[in-house]
Amino acid sequence: MKEIGIYIHIPFCLSKCFYCDFVSYSGREDMIEKYVYALCNEIIQNAEVLGEYKVTTVYIGGGTPSFIDAKYIAQILNTIYMVTDKSCIEEITIECNPNSITKEKMDVYKEAGINRVSIGLQSIYNDVLKVIGRVHKFEDFENALRIVNDSGIENITIDLMYPLPNLTLERLKNTVDYIVTLKDKNVKHVSIYNLEVHENTKLAFLLQEGYVSLVDEDEEYEMYNYIKDTLELNGFHRYEISNYSLEGYEAKHNTRYWNQEEYLGFGINASSFFRGARFTNIKDLDFYIESLTSLDRIKDVIVDEYEELDLLSLMKEYVILSLRKISGLDKAKFKYKFKKDAKDIFLEEINELKQDKLIDENDTNIFLTERGLEVANIVWEKFV
Repeated sequence: MKEIGIYIHIPFCLSKCFYCDFVSYSGREDMIEKYVYALCNEIIQNAEVLGEYKVTTVYIGGGTPSFIDAKYIAQILNTIYMVTDKSCIEEITIECNPNSITKEKMDVYKEAGINRVSIGLQSIYNDVLKVIGRVHKFEDFENALRIVNDSGIENITIDLMYPLPNLTLERLKNTVDYIVTLKDKNVKHVSIYNLEVHENTKLAFLLQEGYVSLVDEDEEYEMYNYIKDTLELNGFHRYEISNYSLEGYEAKHNTRYWNQEEYLGFGINASSFFRGARFTNIKDLDFYIESLTSLDRIKDVIVDEYEELDLLSLMKEYVILSLRKISGLDKAKFKYKFKKDAKDIFLEEINELKQDKLIDENDTNIFLTERGLEVANIVWEKFV
């Protein structure tokens, strides 16, 4: 039986971070119960499809999933268990904001089957957190980490972001030095996000108007190197451009994305990759709920964007996703999947990138060099 992953989107937050351009809502708590009911209906509508697959991973993201009552998270997972074989699910992750983690919620999460928790740390400095619109303080993170450990969940991943306003190189070093001390507190994985400033976000406005600023490129490069070197020296091996883990604790669900494996997304703006097509649900919260709960709207299409990929597009995407992994593109797996050699299809691109010392290869794999990892977007452009 083929395997598949499930992504669940919870779009509710206490407040929106200044850098965030995800589809999320604050001040819409009155819609949470209706939304969860609609989302469960969407899962049930896909019961026949899901029954043909073995669900191995579930990822609950947002938004802030830990913001809503834990009973709704349990309701969603129990709906998944109704239409799949629960015993096949290896990893269930939930994203949590430090200030919304409670003992009661963690007890419900664990009872519902969650075995991996992602906590958004971002920084250990409260003034940095405040200037990017985070609603938690560093003390909240420390308390959240204690609660998760007490719950018995032993697979914790934390997020770190850089560069940020008020974040100097010295402060970044202190943050990373703190993170590597958390191995004995079940922190098994670290995701490093390089800040992207999106248009129409509050952070973009603050930077444009000069209210805040970021370090220059040279200092940002020093930050990059310190993060990489320090994490690796302390046992967190880099297995993907932005992700580090202790051995055996790589993110199973996200690895599905990088291996171009199938997954279905449920909820507003949730993306899917299924049977050679990529599609994304609508962004409108009210329309989504109406479409999945009102009898006269039950047949409304909730998919907003749909693209069926041709063979060449699938091959290009597979190369890009594979090169995100430190191990790179497995030549044999490419040939098994597409019945063609990658170098026969992309010989010109590969030779150019090798000449520029952005990729290298051995007998089995093609992979990014150290320089290639630093300027990966240039590599991707060759395959777009």
